[in-house]
Amino acid sequence: MEKKDGGITEEKMNKELQDWIKEAHKVPNKESEESCVKKEPKGQCEICGNNISKFICLKCEKSVCPSCYFKLIGICKECINQEVMDKWEGKTPDWEQILGVQWVD
Repeated sequence: MEKKDGGITEEKMNKELQDWIKEAHKVPNKESEESCVKKEPKGQCEICGNNISKFICLKCEKSVCPSCYFKLIGICKECINQEVMDKWEGKTPDWEQILGVQWVD
């Protein structure tokens, strides 16, 4: 149910979030979710190669370290949109280079 002022209620927002979580956690190669959960991370991180892997990406199934993994959504940094990853890591675009003008903060 939506609020009279056009806003979204917490109930509707929670339902949409639950739907998104279900969609985001689908395994792309059609294996059951159970088999993905049973897979254990092994060896070095398959992305950076520097750290011991602790997680399995739900999308690509690579063994990844905590630095290369977004625990909140269960996917690695290679599977997430670059723009979103930059926002989460606190990076800002180089506006001077992008716009071709001197940027003043």
